[in-house]
Amino acid sequence: MKVSALLGTILLMWGCGETAPPCQTAVQSPVAPSAGCLVITDRGVLLVRDWTGSVALPGGSVRPGESARCGAERELFEETGLVALAGHTAQRFDNGFQLFWCEVAASAEPTLHRPLEIRQIIWWQPDEARFIEWRYPRQGDQIRALIAGDRMAPASLVESDW
Repeated sequence: MKVSALLGTILLMWGCGETAPPCQTAVQSPVAPSAGCLVITDRGVLLVRDWTGSVALPGGSVRPGESARCGAERELFEETGLVALAGHTAQRFDNGFQLFWCEVAASAEPTLHRPLEIRQIIWWQPDEARFIEWRYPRQGDQIRALIAGDRMAPASLVESDW
């Protein structure tokens, strides 16, 4: 085996991380193309920074036959190593993305499970004025509105908004 092929295989295995635990959610949810978790603890809102430098909530594609809630839990684990219970829907977006309120153990510490995809895990304080480059425009404002209990976030978001 060539050295470059061996190195590529090692990097691929390193980037895949552990296998996600079984879905914690007993309540089924509709199928969606993508889903994510809104995790809020006393440390702040859990966000991930990718290698472009932009920040977003943990989430991604839902697998065929997987419920949106289970996809959100799996994506959170794959990106941060945290085991979650996806609860109520926080918001559904026009592009099909479903965001769930997710609970994690208070003592749980996130760890990078996908270092080729995620560069950094951060705890964001929504009242911080510092600049954050969001992966999706207006995402910070939408998260602040959800946290504040304002369920009147824009009802007609286009795909580029999230």
